[in-house]
Amino acid sequence: MRIGNWIAAVTVALVSLGGASSADASPITTLFSTGVDAFGVPLAGGFVDPHYTVSPGGGPFAIGCPSCVGWVGNTGTSSWISPATNTFGGPGPFTYHTTFSLAGLDPDSAVITGSLAIDDEGSIFLNGVDVFDSVSTFSAPWSFFQTFTISSGFIAGVNTLDIVVPNNIETPDDGPTGLQLNLSGTADIPEPGSLSLLTLALGVFGASRRRNKSRSA
Repeated sequence: MRIGNWIAAVTVALVSLGGASSADASPITTLFSTGVDAFGVPLAGGFVDPHYTVSPGGGPFAIGCPSCVGWVGNTGTSSWISPATNTFGGPGPFTYHTTFSLAGLDPDSAVITGSLAIDDEGSIFLNGVDVFDSVSTFSAPWSFFQTFTISSGFIAGVNTLDIVVPNNIETPDDGPTGLQLNLSGTADIPEPGSLSLLTLALGVFGASRRRNKSRSA
């Protein structure tokens, strides 16, 4: 086969192969729910959450008895966290902060699904952009979970999640404050570019022709 025809055939084959295949979705392993350890196991009450910070306040601390303050219970994959072990953290507002990395993943394909229970109410910000607002405090959002999906606004590398929680909009510092987040996420592993595959194929072809010339000499 002439070289020009061979290159054209390889190009068509590689492009067709790339179009037929799909990127593999991978879990975002650096994304954690609230109140869990490094393995995703819920922490005992009073332990500091290693994946979140909160300002102002301490901890944040896992809450072992959410029903003691009228909150919906902890789950098998998350726990309530609060700036205070007794949940009375002060007037706020409180900002809970965490980060996760999309290194080696395609940020345009990233999706996070989750559920939120919060006292009193609050908003989730991805990389500084408001992506979810809870129902009003008058609907008691601490007594049930609200579901959400985040499918845009991701960036390559390190991303940030901030949850801003006031306490309280009725009167200052009149009750418990905290939140519970269940989070999971995926993003695609990018496929190799067709040009890179073609370059590799041409390199193999060139080596093969050099070997053939050596044998003919």
